[in-house]
Order: sequence, then structure tokens, then C-alpha cells
Amino acid sequence: MGRCWQIVVSIVVGSSLLAACFPSVLAADAPTQQALSAKLAEICRKHDVPAMSVAVVDGKGLVASQCFGVRKRGTSDQVELSDRFPLGSCTKSMTATVSAVLVDSGKINWETTIGEVWPKATDEFIHPKLRDVTLEELLSHQSGLPGDISEISSQAWAKFFEESQSPVLERRRMLTLFLSKPPTQARGTFVYSNLGYAVASAMLETRAQEPFETLMAKHVFEPLEMPSADFRTLKLAEQLKPPLLWGHRAEGGAPMDPRLAGAENPSVYAAAGTVHMSIEDYAKYARWHLVGSPSPVLRSQGAFDQLHQPIVDYTLPGCKYGCGWICSDTALGPALTHAGSNTNAFAVIWVLPESNFAAVVCTNSGEPQAFPACDELMAYLMKELATKRAGGQEVTPDRLVGRYQLTPNFIFDVSVKDGHVMVGITNQPTQEVFPDSPTKWSYRGVDAQLEFSLRATGPAYAVTLHQNGASQKAVRMRN
Repeated sequence: MGRCWQIVVSIVVGSSLLAACFPSVLAADAPTQQALSAKLAEICRKHDVPAMSVAVVDGKGLVASQCFGVRKRGTSDQVELSDRFPLGSCTKSMTATVSAVLVDSGKINWETTIGEVWPKATDEFIHPKLRDVTLEELLSHQSGLPGDISEISSQAWAKFFEESQSPVLERRRMLTLFLSKPPTQARGTFVYSNLGYAVASAMLETRAQEPFETLMAKHVFEPLEMPSADFRTLKLAEQLKPPLLWGHRAEGGAPMDPRLAGAENPSVYAAAGTVHMSIEDYAKYARWHLVGSPSPVLRSQGAFDQLHQPIVDYTLPGCKYGCGWICSDTALGPALTHAGSNTNAFAVIWVLPESNFAAVVCTNSGEPQAFPACDELMAYLMKELATKRAGGQEVTPDRLVGRYQLTPNFIFDVSVKDGHVMVGITNQPTQEVFPDSPTKWSYRGVDAQLEFSLRATGPAYAVTLHQNGASQKAVRMRN
């Protein structure tokens, strides 16, 4: 359980309250829906997965959504768009988002340490080498903690599936059992850790004085209008009524009754991956990240941008891990992605801000073929939809205007005068730059080019100076 998948799609590797959700679900283009429906059916049959659900969004809203297949293999019970799929480790970026909410409100900082959250705890309860581990290190898998509770104690891990206490108390028990033990990895290096996220969630609820699940509902699910979203616990699972979406085991593909213990990770792992929701609600979350405005979840742009900041080298070449996101540069621009599996289901999300494209795909199978099925469908979506949007968004010079800081003493000041784009640099004269494309502008007489980074909407968030074979990125300064 608690599995995280590494996912690469071969085709690409190389405001107001309502602005961040669907103000109204846009009527998707009929040919797009028909083509997507046919491709979805083809991929389900090809890879022998019981069901798949998919949604695509751009900056304006829902582009297309479809589902195909059956809720339980061997039955005729058809899956519907309203079915709630488990997101597995895709939950992690949501946990990071809750962290940003508390940072925004001053209740915690990215640099807050485990020892600062529980200052009265002695070395008997917090190992000295874990005391200075920060929230950001936990969210970016650099804490030194092992990947899973099961790596420390299989007996303790099995006991957590009983969920004999509230999730908050389960996390307190987890802290008592494991924070006193020395780290098993070198701090500051990437080692994927579900346990680290469980510790982070306990830090958040301690500082906020509210259960982690309440924080997520209040600050993410409700503002983004995601009514289907919930944390699956054994108590809630036992109350489920048909029709039920069944998972299918990673080994052998046998159907897994969602009402039984083991169908989902235990509640102690809520922050690492026990969220369930409908595909269209998940797409609302993807669109919020795509659009790039902190509202309605966050107050500040700085807190939002921190969520997308590459922090540490990831296990795939050319990729880095941020706070709950795998960050990579692709042929379609910078990408945010993650995959998740509870061993009975699989989910994946991709966000391509510069291509005005985001998509989410879920399947109710944890079998080995679940990954290639989702991968193939995502590659199709990018080829058919993201590539059509890449460079196709309206990029006017006004979207480039702003001040961008490369170093404390090196700032680009971009303005538009009589239709001409002018760039001033600290202690240097202002010069005009000329378009090579809507986002790339070059100097005359100087071998240098400025490349602006844009999301689906709004102003550029960064500019990269390409000169003398080197590239340096300057980030937009906040007013």
C-alpha cells in the first residue's frame, strides 16, 4: 500500500472566487467528446482495465470528460462520471496546498521544524537528528525518514488498518512510535516517504488546532467546490451503499470490496493518499493549478508559486520534486505531474500551464497494466489537445509587463511604450526588444534573447535570459 509510481509520457518529456473552479461547465466540442470516448474504450480494452475516467480542462473550464467500463470486473455495472476514484499519492500536492494555506495565515512556515512544533518533546520522543527537519523537507521527501511505516514495523503497519481511534489520535500514535527512531536516509536527499507526509499532517493540525481532514475540506475542497471529495476511512467505507466502485488488486486483478479493510490505506496516511473524488471535481483542482491565481484557496501569489517550485532532484533524469509535484521541462513547456496508487486503483494528473492544458485520468485497477493504460491515454490527450493549445493562447505584450528579479541587484523592468516592448536592466539603459514569437523577444546588436513564461491566463510569471550559451531565470516580483 502507499505506492507511488514514476510516470513519463513519451510524447512530451525531453481572481474571483469562481475563477478557480467551473463557473459553468462549458459545453465540450462534440467531435472532441466522441473521439475521446472512442479512444477511452479502445485503451480500456487494449490494456484490460475494468474502467477509466478522464477529464481535460483549460483556463476557461472543462474541455471534455468521459468514462468507460464497469465498476467491478465480471459485471455489467457501468461506471459513471459521478463515481469517486481514489487518488492515492496524487493527494500529496493537496497536502502541500493546505500547508501553503497555513503559511499564508502565519500559523506555520516552510522552514518550521519538527522540534519547533513540539518544543517540549524530549529526545526520548523526537530523535535529535529529526528535530531540525523542516516542513518543506517533509513535503519534498528530504527528511531522512523511511518510505513507509511497514519498513520499520510490519506489525505496527497492520495495526493501523484497524483504525481503532480517530485519525488525529492515529497520527499521534504514529508520532510516538516512530519519531524517536533515527533517520534511515541522509537528510537533504530525495527518498520518497509516505511516512514523512503523515508527520507533516500532524504538524499542520497541531499548529492549526484542527484535524487535518477538516483543514483540507475547509481550505481546498469547499473553496474549489468539490462536493464529492472526501477522505476514505474504514468507518465511512463500511457505510457505503451500492452502486459501488470496486478496486482491483495489483497482484492478480481480483476485485476488492471498497467496504473492507485493506481496500484503502489507513487513516494515518490521509495526507499521503486516501482522498477519493469524482473525475470532474478532480479536474477543478487541476484547473486551479493551471490558471495560476491563488484565489480562492490562498491569499498570496508567493504561497501559490512555492507549490510549483522545483526543490530537489527526482529519480527521473531532468525532473525535480517540489511540494507534492514532480516538475519537469517538456516540449509543451514546464509540467507538473504526479501519479498515485493504493494498489487497487491508479490515478495521474498533468498540468501544462504554458499550453493551457491540464488533465486527470483514473482507473479502478492497481494491476501492472494500469500505468501504461493511463500513460497512453494521457499521451493521446496531450497530442490532440495540448499541442493545439501550445502557443495558441493569446499573448499580448501587456502580459509581459512587470519587474523580474534575477539577483537582488539585477532586475528586468519590462514595459510597453507606443506598442514597443522596452526592457530596462538595473544600472543599464532601457532598450527595445523584438519578437521572435509571442513569448520570445531578442535584442538587436546584442546576442541575447528573453523568453517569458506564462500560465493559461494572467501575466508572465518569469523571464529567462538566454545569452552566451547560458540561461538564467528571473522571477516576477510581487507588487
